[in-house]
Amino acid sequence: MPLPVAIRLENVCAKYAAVRAVEGVSLSVHRGEIVGLIGPNGSGKSTTLRLAAGLLDPVAGTVEVDGLARESDPLRYARRVGYVPQDADLYDELTAEQNLEFFARLYGLRGFELDAGVYRGLARAKLVDRANDRVRTFSGGMRQRLSIAVALLHDPAVLLLDEPTAALDPASRDALFADLHKLRDEGHAILLTTHHLDEAESGCDRIALLERGRLVAEGSPGELMRTKSSGRPVLFGHLSEPLAKFVERRARLRLGPGVELEITGRRVRLSAWGSDDLGRALAVLLSEGAKLDAFRTPAGRLETNAKAA
Repeated sequence: MPLPVAIRLENVCAKYAAVRAVEGVSLSVHRGEIVGLIGPNGSGKSTTLRLAAGLLDPVAGTVEVDGLARESDPLRYARRVGYVPQDADLYDELTAEQNLEFFARLYGLRGFELDAGVYRGLARAKLVDRANDRVRTFSGGMRQRLSIAVALLHDPAVLLLDEPTAALDPASRDALFADLHKLRDEGHAILLTTHHLDEAESGCDRIALLERGRLVAEGSPGELMRTKSSGRPVLFGHLSEPLAKFVERRARLRLGPGVELEITGRRVRLSAWGSDDLGRALAVLLSEGAKLDAFRTPAGRLETNAKAA
């Protein structure tokens, strides 16, 4: 028997100026479940997450957490949601402990409750021994763990993460998903965005596929791979060092039509119409100076015909 629905979006629409970013999305996430929102850049993933977090008002539709609509009580709604944006909202010149204490006070924690919350946060982030170190000295994985600990200070039912692995190396990514699986098993509902299909396949219980602001498919990773595969070969890689923007632009000019290149932090996704085209595209990327310390092609593929915006 499935656990109760923690967060529900019903026919939600959002727009920026005259542009519709999300069009009639309906999605539910149960307690004890990780759902991945996937799709190319510009498909509406981050906007959907901001709607769920209560940071953006829908122009139509409803958003509820534990049956509570945001418009009926925004404060109580906010206390049920933890949100981790793409760029961590941490203060680099403060220590890990000071960051947790600052945000705990914003959540209304005081006295023993505050002290206990800060310690739990340090333990959850595996930073007890680094409690008095400034955040600017932390690695990407440490910063991400601390950001999640901040979002969980008030013990929300729902945890929302926007591209949580964008700047992480493979080992840190795996460690992050191990932590998320533990939170899921504790009964949290987790909704995250990614455009890395291997990540969604291995880390999520269910996947929701967005194209141009619309939800076009939903199901387990296995179900979607059987129904949405387009046959385009894809390669996932990790850069050993960031790629300069002018190098990336030069590589894109050489890749030509039919090849899609997405770079998020140090994560690379490369796809083409055929295996030979993919091999040539990889050779172009390497010849331009991209240094990949790891790359692989997934055993199964979930692809979309939408072009990245």
